[in-house]
Amino acid sequence: MIRNLKEVQDNNFDITRDAEEVRKLSFNDPTCLGCGICESTCPVEAITINAVAADARKRVSNKVYFSGHEKIAQNFKDEFDAQRVSIDESKCVLCGMCSGLCPVDALVLTIDGVPIKEIDAYPHYNAFSEIDDDECIYCKRCEIACPRDAIVIERVLPNRADLVTGEIEVNDEECIYCGICEELCPAEAIVVDKETGKESIEIDTDKCVYCLVCKKSCPVNAIKALCRACSYGEYDLDPAKAVVTGNSIIDPDLCVYCGWCEGVCPTDAAKVKKPFEGSIEIDDEKCQACGACVDICQCNALAFPISPGPGSRMEHVVANGDFCVKCKACAKACPNGAITVTRTEVDHTPISSTTWKEALDAIKD
Repeated sequence: MIRNLKEVQDNNFDITRDAEEVRKLSFNDPTCLGCGICESTCPVEAITINAVAADARKRVSNKVYFSGHEKIAQNFKDEFDAQRVSIDESKCVLCGMCSGLCPVDALVLTIDGVPIKEIDAYPHYNAFSEIDDDECIYCKRCEIACPRDAIVIERVLPNRADLVTGEIEVNDEECIYCGICEELCPAEAIVVDKETGKESIEIDTDKCVYCLVCKKSCPVNAIKALCRACSYGEYDLDPAKAVVTGNSIIDPDLCVYCGWCEGVCPTDAAKVKKPFEGSIEIDDEKCQACGACVDICQCNALAFPISPGPGSRMEHVVANGDFCVKCKACAKACPNGAITVTRTEVDHTPISSTTWKEALDAIKD
């Protein structure tokens, strides 16, 4: 644990702290993007970004998206176990700049137990992600698309009986227990025991959707069935009971504001504000399709194009700027300098400190 220093004097600092003030800096490696902002802005050069590309291979081995490097990732699975950021405690002055400028809160400085991003005197990015439950239909598209597993959709489905009603019965005297109805039932609502002397047939009406497949397929017409909704209309169904309800949860410790949830949401219930705006470009002539950028990107903003056929070689990686957070981790990982990421806007709360202003301006290209 990095402990508080009472007094620090440096080129850019002249800080005196109350002896009773407790400052603690913590680092969450799984959240870290490997962007290097903390390293480049640390005023005392106390932070070092470790082997980013190598660590990406280890990380992606646990969850490969569409890099095409499953075999490579598997080979590296147990090779790397180093965290992305190292902090020299002898240099660190607990100024909080790394914490304030980290776009995903991987570094958190607390003062007397309060994170500095909850203290008005410190700046923070105007970034957010949210899902409006009034608009959400709990389709789970955002949960599936989220590259960080930051979204959980808890949905409560209506009972089948509230969606369709009907009647079904089997004439045991006519049934020959052939099992055709059981094999064809799309709802798996029928169980037939064909053992000689123990023949039986059971229909689970909680599963039955009254599709009448069993009735139509029975070779001896032993099944009588009727769908009331189909035959007489939905007169006996309560529309309120057919509504899917639920709850949407975004884990702030995992969300990196990539925007996939907003991009796939069919009802515009998901909204995302990124901390950075800008562009990403890939030089196709320099790109060797090694996949390091794809593996390091935690936003699924980089991918190999779809292969045109078996045995074809992917010449280069493609980028989807809509889901890029402009963190620059991919540019740092690229061994050929093929990726250029530009930050044109950094949206943050007002700050009067000259040192913090210079640090925020340095982030923007």
